[in-house]
Amino acid sequence: MDFTFLCSGPPPENGRRVAIIGAGPSGLAATGYLACAGYQVEVYDKLPKPGGLMVFGIPGHRIKPENIARGAEKLEKKFKVQFKLRTKICGSEPMHQETGDQLAFTYKSLGGRVEDNDAVLICTGTWKSRKLNIPGSDLPGVYSGLEFLFPVRAASYEISQVDVPRIKGKKVAVIGAGFTAVDVVHAAISEGAQEVYLIYRRTRDEAPCGSLEFSLLENKGGKCIEQCGPLEILGEDRVRGLRLAPCTMSQPDAAGRCRLLLLKDKSHVLDVDIVVAAIGEMGTPPFAHDLGLENVRKGDVKWLQMTSLDSVFVAGDVLTGPSRIGKAVYSGLKAAQSLDQWLTLKAQERLDEFQGELIPREDLR
Repeated sequence: MDFTFLCSGPPPENGRRVAIIGAGPSGLAATGYLACAGYQVEVYDKLPKPGGLMVFGIPGHRIKPENIARGAEKLEKKFKVQFKLRTKICGSEPMHQETGDQLAFTYKSLGGRVEDNDAVLICTGTWKSRKLNIPGSDLPGVYSGLEFLFPVRAASYEISQVDVPRIKGKKVAVIGAGFTAVDVVHAAISEGAQEVYLIYRRTRDEAPCGSLEFSLLENKGGKCIEQCGPLEILGEDRVRGLRLAPCTMSQPDAAGRCRLLLLKDKSHVLDVDIVVAAIGEMGTPPFAHDLGLENVRKGDVKWLQMTSLDSVFVAGDVLTGPSRIGKAVYSGLKAAQSLDQWLTLKAQERLDEFQGELIPREDLR
């Protein structure tokens, strides 16, 4: 978490200003790169601490939050990076549509950041969860992975503006097999849940998190149910149970996934009080419709990782979708390097030299 690993100390200032929106892994990596290149950097984030999901989603046993805090403090104190926390950068989308929005005190426009800086880098991550599309999914006691993890992690920092699910003594079903699902199971166990089930429609050998995580969960007391999927959530005033059905590959669905056997005599009901659908997240960047992110993903751009808006770049999960931290860091570093080259060649009136790849540093002088 040493985000300025590329330099031994602050370089001379180059007179350029950059705003980075999002203080997660890609945003912090980009901040470190640009700080080492002499930029004056402002970092905006809706949360009260830098780190994004590394702090407010991923449990502390995976990434120590004090390491992230130490890296951010070095950026602030040694490299004069300005963190504008509890500040959400908005476009035209409705407010309070993503996990964590309730912690923002201040709202700023994307247009204002573009006007006040030489460039802007959007690293807002994936804070909107995909929802289950089955009967009962709107009952009290049904959460997405982030809706469950975020308040649990926020409460550990004594943040009061969140409603923490009552987990102790409850029976919890977690749907999914990515790292978010695994983290939900660990959190539920640590918070005193009576029973915790991990439910996956394929086998553990096919799980995105890997079969080892299944074994580790079982060693902690979790129960893994494979080759099953949810049919409906039972209850009227709250969750009373979860009906599961076996999943078969003999007749895969249109996406090539195993198909649930929709027969009552083949299904069974799991007695649970809480259902957590950890089935993925989506990015919701400000002015998403104007950024042309699909073109950026395909590489159909006039400059590497630049959006359809001049001087506005994008990096991390908001561009690629949910990924591992290493990929987000790499994306942030690559976008920062591209941003730096664009501004440098623009000042030299050499932008026409771009051929789809970054130019060697020695050729920039």
